[in-house]
Amino acid sequence: AVGLLWNLIGCWNYILQTDPDVVATMPELYRVVIENRPAWATGGFALSVFGGAVGSILLLLRRKIATGVFALSLLGTIAAYYFGLRVIGFDPATFSALLMSLGLLWYAMISARKGWLK
Repeated sequence: AVGLLWNLIGCWNYILQTDPDVVATMPELYRVVIENRPAWATGGFALSVFGGAVGSILLLLRRKIATGVFALSLLGTIAAYYFGLRVIGFDPATFSALLMSLGLLWYAMISARKGWLK
């Protein structure tokens, strides 16, 4: 449930960043990063948060496929994190997203191994 809430906040953040009116109200550094982010990094961000939300729902429904969805989400998180490191350096928010993605994948793998998932 915590993973779902975390990723839904990420989905909301992603959607806000696609609204030019909202981006225009952000501090200059954020605007520059968002407006100049390459497609692969934006795609990674989307895969990270939307994949994490879907994976969390699947985990709550006890579906084994959650593990694969979390693996894809982690790949998206790694892409977004890599971009962030290159552009602005270490960012605690992006690093915490990386830890959350790893944690959710780890938990799903343990749950599948223990037979908790169908």
